[in-house]
Amino acid sequence: MQTAQIQPRVLILSANPLVCGNVRVLLRSMGYQCLVASALKEALELLEQEKPDAVILDPQQADFPPARLMGMFHNRVPDLPGRSIVLIEEESDPELLQVLDAYSVRRVRRDSLFQELWPSLDSLLRRVRSPQQVTLEARLIFDSFLERSLAGVRSLHPTPRQLLYESDVLVADLSLELQRDSQRITLTGQVLDTLKRKPQMAGVPIVIQGQAGLLAIVRTNEWGEFHFEFEPEPGMTLQIKAGEDFSVSAGLPDLNSAMQGA
Repeated sequence: MQTAQIQPRVLILSANPLVCGNVRVLLRSMGYQCLVASALKEALELLEQEKPDAVILDPQQADFPPARLMGMFHNRVPDLPGRSIVLIEEESDPELLQVLDAYSVRRVRRDSLFQELWPSLDSLLRRVRSPQQVTLEARLIFDSFLERSLAGVRSLHPTPRQLLYESDVLVADLSLELQRDSQRITLTGQVLDTLKRKPQMAGVPIVIQGQAGLLAIVRTNEWGEFHFEFEPEPGMTLQIKAGEDFSVSAGLPDLNSAMQGA
């Protein structure tokens, strides 16, 4: 007795009717079920209700800037980048490309849709059924704001807040300083190899994620150093893509209230 094969379900987020039509034709020829959303809210509802196996995103045609859209998806559905394909232009937004690199999201050029989508989606769905990318949680092992000040010593100027995070694979040394006459914070840091304690983390994507999505993204320099300037919000995390199949996440404290209290 032959068992009926379950058809993979793929969600398309695009406001471009031509793109949706072309993708539908390809998906049906591959034997896949097709779900379509033209806006982010609709796509999130379908993700919750239908639990698709993969998602094809057309961020240029969405109702949010492309890079922010990817950050919002990652915030709402953490495992989504591992089962997504993003359609890009020949000259795509550099910030979007940085985000795709940081989250290891596959991409297909819109002008090569018929040539590239089939093999990319087939390979993606095979990978979805295998072990996924691992996210390690880094431990906060030092916070200078929790250290007792020296008796009788008062500072006329706020001092930078020092944070030290550690995981099994890396150490992140952070310094945060509230900019004068501003709500923005300057964050500088360095990522070190946990075992060797050496800056062997060059070119690593570092992402700051807020409640509403992506806040900022940079890459480390040759010494594993990086620099951000941003307006803080509650619930922020620092995400470090430390390897091809894993990343490290560090939950940042409520920097806004703490820095101003200093």
